Amino acid sequence: MSMTRVVRHDGAMPDMQAPRFAPPESLRGDHTDGVSDLPPPVPPPPADPDAVRRSRPDDADWARLKDLAERWYQPLLQPESWRALGYLFVGMFSGIGFFVVMAALGGLVFALMFVVVGILLVGPLFRVVDALAGAERRMAAWVGVEIPPRPLAPPGRYAWSVVTDPNRWRQVAYLAANVVMGWVLFGFGAFAYSIVFQVVFGDGLVFAIFPSPLAVIGLVIGLALAAVALGAAPRLAVLVARLKAQIAAWFLGPDELAIAQQRVSTLSTQRQDILDAVASERRRIERNLHDGVQQQLVAIGLDLGMAEQHIDDDPARARELLHLARGKVQGSIGELRQLGRGLHPAILEDRGLDAALSAVVAGAVIPISVHVDHDLDLSTDVAETVYFIANEAVANVLKHAHARVASVHIAKVASDVRVTIHDDGVGGADPTRGTGLAGIRARVNAVDGTLAITSPPGGPTTVVAQLPRRPGAGR
Repeated sequence: MSMTRVVRHDGAMPDMQAPRFAPPESLRGDHTDGVSDLPPPVPPPPADPDAVRRSRPDDADWARLKDLAERWYQPLLQPESWRALGYLFVGMFSGIGFFVVMAALGGLVFALMFVVVGILLVGPLFRVVDALAGAERRMAAWVGVEIPPRPLAPPGRYAWSVVTDPNRWRQVAYLAANVVMGWVLFGFGAFAYSIVFQVVFGDGLVFAIFPSPLAVIGLVIGLALAAVALGAAPRLAVLVARLKAQIAAWFLGPDELAIAQQRVSTLSTQRQDILDAVASERRRIERNLHDGVQQQLVAIGLDLGMAEQHIDDDPARARELLHLARGKVQGSIGELRQLGRGLHPAILEDRGLDAALSAVVAGAVIPISVHVDHDLDLSTDVAETVYFIANEAVANVLKHAHARVASVHIAKVASDVRVTIHDDGVGGADPTRGTGLAGIRARVNAVDGTLAITSPPGGPTTVVAQLPRRPGAGR
């Protein structure tokens, strides 16, 4: 039978019969009332966050390092980076190929000049140059750079006008310069990739065959450099590819000054159209006031004068004249409201475009349906333009179309709003005649919109205007 011995720190045997420890009377407190006299326990000191962080690995640092690595190498997985590298690679060989084709045809045309046949081949030669330049412009779209064609002089008789066109010689200059530029820019764009290739298939292969301490050090440095270059390579390729596309745009795209001049010319034309439309609208209001409201007011004055003469001797006749005058007043008020609606539609501000257009067609003699998309979010100028376009188009339908039914449709199309007015009338609407369609075109041009009118003889007629919902915000 085994026994367990308990030994005190001083080596003496403990007294097995000693009573258990009991606190002195001064520390016991009075338990009769259930309240202890002991002081509250002291809370432990707060843990040191730095000590806790030093006591275990910092997961946040590893997460930040992982996130940094993912962001650094993420461009390798993006198609844009490889399209940029492909653009530079293809451009290196297309530059040589396009120049060889141009030079061969140019030499042939020059050689045949002495037998006059070459004169007839000048036009086809520059058309080939146009096609090669067009291919270069389309390839620039691979890196997101759209290059519209530079305006070229139309070929005249025997196509000699192309020889004096400076824009065509810019194309020739680009195709000649691209022979060297394609190779140089590909070298810059693929430089970081070449570093990675050299480390992996150059130094790495040497270390595998001839291991040495010096080769190990060089390999470690090379791998670190390759790790940095691998993330920088797609960024460098995109940068160089876009640089080449911008150079191509300078040679082959339209001149910025020419674009500005064309814009100024367009705005001048639009300004004149607007002035003509305003003058026409002023004449229309003056004519309506003269032929309508003014004549009504003159008639009202005559009726009131006659009623004043008969008020004593013929009260019945006076009441009849007053009744006629009141009807003419109501008619004048209606005409003034119609004129005011053409100047500034108050209902458009108060109740919106749907209600305003519904009020326009409310008094029509034919059924006209109105549909307006929700959440159009139009600026004030565009909302008024849409209203006036629909108002004028409906007025033309009621006056000239002899239609049985018509419709007004306002739809949201991406960042634009499309206004479509359709009727089944006789057709034959001519935008060059009359002031109605000319006024619509002027209003559409004022907000940088487009207008299309389809009205064959016999009908139907469709007027489609497409306007930016927020002019100046980009379309």
